[in-house]
Amino acid sequence: MKTNRFSFSIYVWTLCVCAFGLASCHDLTIDNGGYLGFMTKGTIVGNDEDGYYLFSYGGNEVAICYGKGLDKYERAYYGLSFKEENRFFSDRTPGFTIIDNASVEIETANRIIHPISKAEADKRGITHPDSCSVDKNFDLSDSYGAGDGYFDFYTLATITHDSYTHYEYASVPIDLVYDPARQSPDTLRLELCYRPRVPEGWEKYRYEGGTLSCDISGLANLQEWNDSLCIVVETGDDELHYLPISKKDFKKPEPFFDF
Repeated sequence: MKTNRFSFSIYVWTLCVCAFGLASCHDLTIDNGGYLGFMTKGTIVGNDEDGYYLFSYGGNEVAICYGKGLDKYERAYYGLSFKEENRFFSDRTPGFTIIDNASVEIETANRIIHPISKAEADKRGITHPDSCSVDKNFDLSDSYGAGDGYFDFYTLATITHDSYTHYEYASVPIDLVYDPARQSPDTLRLELCYRPRVPEGWEKYRYEGGTLSCDISGLANLQEWNDSLCIVVETGDDELHYLPISKKDFKKPEPFFDF
């Protein structure tokens, strides 16, 4: 396997990072052991046997980790730590950067929402008007983004109960429902069903926000999508929640076992 590995000094390499946008300069850190590190968010695929591949959102970069136990994560905000010589450009994919043998620390993991059809939602009573509440905290924007088979959004997704001796947590039930009859080549329409039910007996509680990821990979063949389209999420309020995406954003990444 032939690779063009960086052999510059740390300072020259850092300038290259700034120039090519591999990571923002203020995020890149160098510890006393010579390890480089930064925080990013992305998609995680792989397994304990072959390794895990962490595809950074918004950049042509993948980190490979040979540790264990990342199979419980799909989308996350995480920290990477690696040696300078283990970061190089891919021969297989021009312009793609690979970080080999990276150490990974998960900071926060996104909760994954899998869309359900209107027929299934009706059967389960999810879309009944009395079942859903208007989600006034829902936020869908470019800052959360889409890609690698997911799109991200923000809302109040957890209820925290202070029982004086300890904290208890409950996830707010959230569903995204699609109606095949309402789709068009330029628009993926989803209906949000938000059900913030406080468990019985909880008196001192609060809602806490977080980033969630909707897995849209299963909707790739729902429609003959245009190369460019929009996701529109109907939350029950008067605001238009939409996010431009491309057709390729439906596809989840595959591990680069031969890079």
